[in-house]
Amino acid sequence: MTTGPETTSTEQTTPVKSGGIAVYVVVVLTLLVFTFCMGFDLPAVVVYFLCFGWISYLQQLVTNLTVTTGQVVGTVVFLLLFTWALHQSLKKIIAWKRSVAASPASSALDLLWQKRWTCGVLVLCLGLMASGISVIQISDQTWSMLMGKDQIFDPYSGHREAMRRSTSRNNLKQIGLALHNYHDTHDLLPPGGVFDRAGQPRHSWMTQILPYVDQAPLYNQIDFQQPWTAEANRQAFQTELNVFENPGRLGTGRSRDNLHGYMPADYAANARIMNVNSGLNLKAIKDGISNTLLAGEVNSQVKAWGDPTNFRDPAKGINSTSNGFGSPFKGGAYFLMGDGAVRFISEDIDPAILKALVTPNGGEPVGEY
Repeated sequence: MTTGPETTSTEQTTPVKSGGIAVYVVVVLTLLVFTFCMGFDLPAVVVYFLCFGWISYLQQLVTNLTVTTGQVVGTVVFLLLFTWALHQSLKKIIAWKRSVAASPASSALDLLWQKRWTCGVLVLCLGLMASGISVIQISDQTWSMLMGKDQIFDPYSGHREAMRRSTSRNNLKQIGLALHNYHDTHDLLPPGGVFDRAGQPRHSWMTQILPYVDQAPLYNQIDFQQPWTAEANRQAFQTELNVFENPGRLGTGRSRDNLHGYMPADYAANARIMNVNSGLNLKAIKDGISNTLLAGEVNSQVKAWGDPTNFRDPAKGINSTSNGFGSPFKGGAYFLMGDGAVRFISEDIDPAILKALVTPNGGEPVGEY
């Protein structure tokens, strides 16, 4: 007779538990919405990066990974040989145990070692290896979030960006001084790229100014009778030069350049001033050297500092096209003027004014910008 009341009690308590869970869900969702509305999204960002931060690492790895047919075949052959060796080793271990343990308790060992068991052991080993790599990457991702260059919470981020801006501006000033010293020596600016009679690229304008950025020993290592990609020149052009690198691009941006080991140049020349086998004399710039761009920051399709095609047309806009000029800093980009000054030009500049700054002899009025 007690069945009825127990059933009734159960039926009464079940809605209460379900209602309690629903209340908890509503409260949590309300708190999440409130924190997002107030701008306190750091917990959600932390959880997101911990769970999905490996995706960006995988994208970087796949972008820079070059797989050949020989590598694929070699990997397959290695796995087959490893599996065969593992299977034979396990068979011999089981046979040895069976010969040593001659007792009724060892009857389970009388079975021959099966191939599927070897495959299971192999899958387990590969799984453990993948798990170890995953743990390492999660640890690296956590460290990067807390202390790395791409940390999501940095009380000094404003100061850090200001320092990076200052460094990039100083790099352009050094490049400008080097261009002027080169000009004083050769009575003209270096060509944007040196090409031979057959039209094959040889060396870049940045290579030409190496002695003027305190890199004379590196300059002397280069064999100018061979192109910059020749094996004899590989070591020289794989040298990292801070004066040609923008600290604002540190992190994921630079890792996607895929320069095959060559070091990047985060600055490019104005193609209207320095182009293929051509470099102007500053006196030939009729629009005035203080109103003419020589070089500037780039943020996409970055080339190596030894690449003879490292020049672009600033008239395409700032931060508007992948093959134009741009900056990792918001709002515009730094440019080197013909007189050696460095100016930050807004990405919203009037296209007519930008074109006037690009051309050396256009005669266009520059005005305010």
